Amino acid sequence: MSDAKSLKLHELTMLPLNPIRSLVQRWWWKRAEAHYLICADVEQARAREAQQNAAYFQKKAILARSQWMGTH
Repeated sequence: MSDAKSLKLHELTMLPLNPIRSLVQRWWWKRAEAHYLICADVEQARAREAQQNAAYFQKKAILARSQWMGTH
């Protein structure tokens, strides 16, 4: 049993590192891409919320102005 393990370990150590490096690099770039896409979605949601807030306050200002103009 230990001979089989040492043989497998020896086979693993003899593998070239480029395919492993490429695999890790692809995984890393996919992870980074997913992260930045999530960040972009969050920023778009924040921008939509900011636009909704601005519209809400503009509407409140218009209502306040119309009420003030009605009293003067």
